[in-house]
Amino acid sequence: MLNCPTTEGIKYAGCKLALLPYILQLAHKVKPQSVFDGFSGTTRVSQAFAQLGYKVVSNDIAVWSKVFGLCYLKNKKDRSYYQEIIDHLNALPGKDGWFTENYGGIPNGTTSSRTNGLKKPWQIHNTRKLDSIREEIDRLRLGEVEKSVLLTSLILALDKVDSTLGHFASYLDDWSPRSYNTMRLSVPSLIESNQDHEIYNEDIFGILDKTEAVLAY
Repeated sequence: MLNCPTTEGIKYAGCKLALLPYILQLAHKVKPQSVFDGFSGTTRVSQAFAQLGYKVVSNDIAVWSKVFGLCYLKNKKDRSYYQEIIDHLNALPGKDGWFTENYGGIPNGTTSSRTNGLKKPWQIHNTRKLDSIREEIDRLRLGEVEKSVLLTSLILALDKVDSTLGHFASYLDDWSPRSYNTMRLSVPSLIESNQDHEIYNEDIFGILDKTEAVLAY
């Protein structure tokens, strides 16, 4: 079995983390120079192929998947560049905003994750940080790739303090122990690659005529 590179992602129904060693082993048999990951999701498959030196064409119809793809496959800046910005974002005071209004829950001295009769995925102390950080990322006016690295950091951090099972409808009845923690951003595990990877955010049937690859996954 091939050694499997370390990848990052979030809790997600259909994540290929457990299958990665087998996917890579099958690909190694044909030794393709390029790989088309047509339904990239958390991009773990794309990340693994990129780390092994393949050129990757990554596509998914979900916008957040494109954000992950840009972060892991197109970034050329080093960790120190992002660490300074992330330290700034972590230090921001929280504020009430759209995310807090729609997704923030108050424990109210009980374990229930319901606020006003509705289940909530995050506790309000973390959605307040989310509102502040998300607004600041836009204010910084960074390039698309740099912004995607920061958004990926934010998504990964939110995944560590949520009260869900990794599916959009699976909010827990009781607050998960991790939801009481305070969200803190960190620099994603950036990939060094000399390949010119391609990232798309399209329906699979709209992209097939636009790209070429030796192996499609």
